[in-house]
Amino acid sequence: MLGYVVKRVFQSILSVLIVSTLTLFLVYSCVPRQLVFKGDLVLPKIANKPDEYNDYKFRTWEKLGYIDYMTQQEYAQEVFGADSPNVSQALLRDSSFYEKFRTDLSARGYKVEALPISGYLYATKDVALLTRVFRWYAKLIQIDHPYRIQDPNNPGLKRGYFLTRDWGGGLALAASGTIYKYQIWVDDSFPFFHQNIVRLNMGRSYPTFDGVPVLDVISGGQGRSARREIRTTVRGEEVSFFTSIDEHSLKYKPVLDRLDMNKFEDNYADGNLTTIDPSMLGTSFTIGMYSLLLSLAIGLTVGVIAAMKKDRIFDKITMAYIVFISSIPTLLYIALFARFGMKVLGLPDKFPFLGSQNILSYILPTISLSLGGIAGEALWIRRYMVDQMNADYVKFSRSKGLSQAEVFFKHIVRNALIPIVHSIPMAVIGTLAGALITESFYAVPGMGKMFPSAISDYNNAMIIALTFIFTVVSILAIFLGDILVTFVDPRISLAARKEAR
Repeated sequence: MLGYVVKRVFQSILSVLIVSTLTLFLVYSCVPRQLVFKGDLVLPKIANKPDEYNDYKFRTWEKLGYIDYMTQQEYAQEVFGADSPNVSQALLRDSSFYEKFRTDLSARGYKVEALPISGYLYATKDVALLTRVFRWYAKLIQIDHPYRIQDPNNPGLKRGYFLTRDWGGGLALAASGTIYKYQIWVDDSFPFFHQNIVRLNMGRSYPTFDGVPVLDVISGGQGRSARREIRTTVRGEEVSFFTSIDEHSLKYKPVLDRLDMNKFEDNYADGNLTTIDPSMLGTSFTIGMYSLLLSLAIGLTVGVIAAMKKDRIFDKITMAYIVFISSIPTLLYIALFARFGMKVLGLPDKFPFLGSQNILSYILPTISLSLGGIAGEALWIRRYMVDQMNADYVKFSRSKGLSQAEVFFKHIVRNALIPIVHSIPMAVIGTLAGALITESFYAVPGMGKMFPSAISDYNNAMIIALTFIFTVVSILAIFLGDILVTFVDPRISLAARKEAR
């Protein structure tokens, strides 16, 4: 058992790495870099300022990993020091530093050119594709520790871990010298146990949500901020204030203003805002989970009844539904169901009409996402049960005097469920794929809607991050499916399976 688990974990990690690497290669090799500016709102505004236009374009490409970029001023600061008076001298037109910049950077493999208006030099060098991939993985895992912050303006910064209570009175492990103040805490929000010690860095979003870390976009709340009153102690004094800051996201802030000093005891004063709406991740998880449960509950029930009433009216209606769902495009039956839900049931056909705080917003997207799953589960459980009904052991059980119900639920259903349980991971993967269409159709602010939007906006970091997340969820579902099937059928052993392989 342990050997099998270790082997599957290794295979899972390898699979994630392969998919992520292929995605990185495809994004960086197949998408012309000029297209990343398609949704940029700044570039058109500075189109008539050639120097600023070029600098912005090259800095953006550098941020996205396409090139290495260095200006004449940055090189002078590297040579003389940021505060040296020689930096300004190096930028003078008749300075010999021009030739030094051109010679040195050319020797490093850079292409040296001059800005059209000011004449200042700049250098660019394309980053090799393999180097881009390596840099992405090198920055992927970020570990926070008490020596991450190096602030020359705060040499006496205390470093270490300590127990404290947050604004809500909960016990938490905090630290000083780290990027995040709160390292470990427990609260009443899923998954209840939270930490900031190890975080994934998948880059920053661009052009949508420009500059925001991708995982903050996906996991951060949405909608308007939610203010609440906080009562706490600051430097020995009881204070009360209203804020929408998420205390557990507080990061080190080098310079505090007067408002910060009134609310915080230390430099950990830079936090995300709490909002009234759930995150993209939370919204997609809610709809996907209920859709999956609905697919399994209704699909298996309908399939079992159809098998028990084979060739009768219920079975014919079930088969008609399965054929209908299987024969037409997903988008078409979602549109038909949305029309029915809006006209007959009075439900909103767009999620934002009532928002995430109203349960009615979730009904049509959840049911629409489950329609294909219901048909699939019903089809396969019916097929497996019909096959089992014709097996010799069923005839033998009936000859022993067992009732029809006993034969069905003690033997037929149990054996038919084994392949169904093994197919649950594929149902999870199907739910992820269906979410891309369903969330886009109903304008649900989730990951499924974000993925095609990221593709159309050429948001490379978002495409890579969502592919990574969907891959991890899919592989985890397959792994858990292998474990689950051993509970349904004790005859199946993971250890035995390993030996057989």
